[in-house]
Formats: sequence, structure tokens, C-alpha cells
Amino acid sequence: MKVAIYLAESFQTLGVTQVFFVPTILSHTLAEIERRTGIQRIVTHGEKAAAYMADGYARATGRIGVCMAQCIGASNLAAGLRDPAMGGSPVLAITGGPYGSSRERHTYQEIDDALTFQPVTKASMYLDDVQRLPAVLRQLLREATTGSPGPVHLSVRGHFGECEQEDVRDPAPVEPPFGGVPPLRPSADEASVRRVLEALARAERPVIVAGGGVRISGAAAELRALAETLSIPVATSLNAKDVLAADHPLNIGVPGLYSRKSANAALLEADLVFFIGSRTGSQVTFRWQVPPPGTAVAQLDNNPSEIGR
Repeated sequence: MKVAIYLAESFQTLGVTQVFFVPTILSHTLAEIERRTGIQRIVTHGEKAAAYMADGYARATGRIGVCMAQCIGASNLAAGLRDPAMGGSPVLAITGGPYGSSRERHTYQEIDDALTFQPVTKASMYLDDVQRLPAVLRQLLREATTGSPGPVHLSVRGHFGECEQEDVRDPAPVEPPFGGVPPLRPSADEASVRRVLEALARAERPVIVAGGGVRISGAAAELRALAETLSIPVATSLNAKDVLAADHPLNIGVPGLYSRKSANAALLEADLVFFIGSRTGSQVTFRWQVPPPGTAVAQLDNNPSEIGR
């Protein structure tokens, strides 16, 4: 199977409905997309716009957002991945890469962009051998959609992705669950859940801080049920303003740097803060002053590295 056909069919299997790109990149793949799928091909006015649109698509649909650019535009595409990296959007960025036969020989328009993608992706890989494409693509999709979602990057051989005309001998299919978020739903152990519930019951002034993880996991209804059952006020991060209606009596607004005064005031007085699907970075905690150091904290997150941070 040609690489172009494999990519087109993989995008369809993943449930992708739009791809965003700046020509010229993977032209045979784009032709196969038109021929074999109903995926819409959207040409953007620049590489950063392609990344921004893939980010918006991922946030709106929960599906993997795909953006593409040729080798010379790779750095511009990387610049557009800053927002999905910080916002936790599953985006797959594909760029043309160096030719194996002429690397390190001052090839026209060729710069090693690998370092450009490292700070703004969960994983960045170079495909030097098309036989590895199924394994590499499957791994990148797992990286993009599991734990805290985020962008990933695939650099393919050839400034315009010319390796797409080669054959993949073993075209192992992509895994549909990893075409969107959340692909898996880990659960906490019963003992930990019981301890948190007991702590919430004992607390006199508990507050919930709900983050983008609630939205990504589709857990808005469960959040509301918990808050209403225990009558706990809910503050939301900027990335989760839609998880509880703004006019809900328990919604106290956005805490932190871009905040509502009532949200920060409630967190300053809380004796227990329950972070649900929310990072504890400087923005939501007003540079780690809200809640005050020493306040009891509980965390619910599908990314273990966020616990206790």
C-alpha cells in the first residue's frame, strides 16, 4: 500500500473530517483524501493559521486535529503549536523533512527543525523509513490523546513529503479510540475516592476548581451532580468555563490571574480545595497564592504527573 493511501485511510478511520495545510505538502495524500474519503481539505493563508485551525477543530470536536506544511514552513507551523500545547489539544502536525541522501550538505531551504518542535509537542519523530510509518503514527496518536492531551509532530522524508509515493509492506491500521479524547477512562481506587469524599464531608468551606480535563473527558454532568449533591462552590479555569453554566448558583467564576474577585475570595477562605482535571500552574492559582500555601488540597486527574505538582 502506498504511504499516501495509508495516510488518507488512516485519517478516515480516526474520524477526521477536516485537514488544514499550506501547499505544497503530501500532494498525493491530499489527492487520495479527495478520492477515497469525505474529509475536507482546507488551505490556510499561513502555517500558523493551519495550526490554530487544527487546535480549534480539536477543541470543538474532541477529535485529532491535523495540520501540515512543507519543510521550509515547519518552523512557522511549530510557532502555531504553542496554544494547543498550553491548552491541551490533541493535534497532529506533519511536515516535510530532510532527504536522507543529502543531509548536512547545505540543501536548499533545509534546516533541522527538530528542536523547534520539542518545547511545543508531547512527542516529535522523524520518519526515515516508511516501513516504520504504522508504528510511528500509532505511537504519536497515543501520545496526543492520552494523559494530558497535546500536540505531536511527524517529520517525513522529503521537503514535500515525497516518501508518500513509496510502499508500506505491512500497513497495520491505526486504532480508532486514539483518534479523539478521551481514548481511555482510568479510574481511581475506591480507597482514595472514599478518603476524598470523607474530607469533603468534614470540610466547612470546600471549593472545587474544575479545569479543562473536565471538558475533555465529557464529565460536566458528573461535576454538576457532585457540586449540587454536596453544595460545593465551583470555580473554573479559563479552559473550562463551559463545564458549569455561568448563571448556576454554585458557579463562582474563574480564579487566578484572569479572575473574578468572588472566585479568588472563596479560594482564599477555603479549608479544602478539590482540583478536578485542572493544572495547578501560576495562572489558575494567582502565582501559587490562591489558595494560600498550607491549605488542604485534593486532586483528581488522569495524568499522574500532575498530582502534587
